[in-house]
Amino acid sequence: MTELKASLMNTDSWVRLGYVLLFLVFLAVARGLLFIIILIQSGMFLATGSTNKKIRDLSDDLSLWVLDTLRFVTFTSEHKAFPFSDWSKRSEDSAERAVGDQKDLVDDSEFTLAEPVETSDDVPSFTAGEGASNRVKDKDH
Repeated sequence: MTELKASLMNTDSWVRLGYVLLFLVFLAVARGLLFIIILIQSGMFLATGSTNKKIRDLSDDLSLWVLDTLRFVTFTSEHKAFPFSDWSKRSEDSAERAVGDQKDLVDDSEFTLAEPVETSDDVPSFTAGEGASNRVKDKDH
């Protein structure tokens, strides 16, 4: 019971929770903005056959911000995204943080490579190269 009381009295936990709630509001705004970007880019692609580079760059930056923010609100990272840190302009900084913060939780030294398994002709194959299209019939027709 004293651990629970100590945890509830920890001001750092409440400050972190405040940041999480604030970033959840920011994520809701970003979701709406991304929806608008998707509609605009889709319309431009249908009309012209290509997308707008400036909007594509904005969506790239915004997606990196969303990644940083999601990692913070899910307690995967301690890094606070913009506006509490610099806006990362399509740098590999966000991707490096995403990979760099992850720890290898599996000790690979316990695992050994398995011996190859011999194949048998008795096992059915489900590849398209062996006439699989003739085996499956549509029941509606």
